[in-house]
Order: sequence, then structure tokens, then C-alpha cells
Amino acid sequence: MKYIAGSVIALTPASPNAVVEISDRKLQKFPIVAWAAVCTHVDDDSMETSVEPVFVVDGETYTTFDWYRTHGPERGIKVAPR
Repeated sequence: MKYIAGSVIALTPASPNAVVEISDRKLQKFPIVAWAAVCTHVDDDSMETSVEPVFVVDGETYTTFDWYRTHGPERGIKVAPR
């Protein structure tokens, strides 16, 4: 199987109280529904991965990789206490 950067490789459920905050929406918290192993870099003979939250914003699901690719780094996210 060929992976590309941003591919989700595996998922595991998140605890019910896990949330993220978005830098320009600090008064809101968004639920983390799972944790994902995400492919972050691929070259000819290796692959790098990271564990990232899968969270829901306005009905859409994102990994950290998806969020920054879609919204840019200026709209940063962080895992926060509920």
C-alpha cells in the first residue's frame, strides 16, 4: 500500500472529555473523537508518522495535518483541558 502525507494509518478512540482549542476561537472547545497515527512525510524508502487528535469543528472532522493544510498555521490548535 502506498501512503501519502496526511494519510491516516490507524485510529483509536479518545476519552469523552478530550478537546482542542483553536487560536482564534479560544472561547470554544471542540471535541476530540479519536487519536490517529498520521503519515507526515514519505520518501522513497521511509515514512514518518505522528499521533494526532481527530477533532470536530462545525460538523467537519480534522487531524492536525488536515487542519493546517486547510486553514494554515496562523489558526493554531492545541489539546486543552475540558
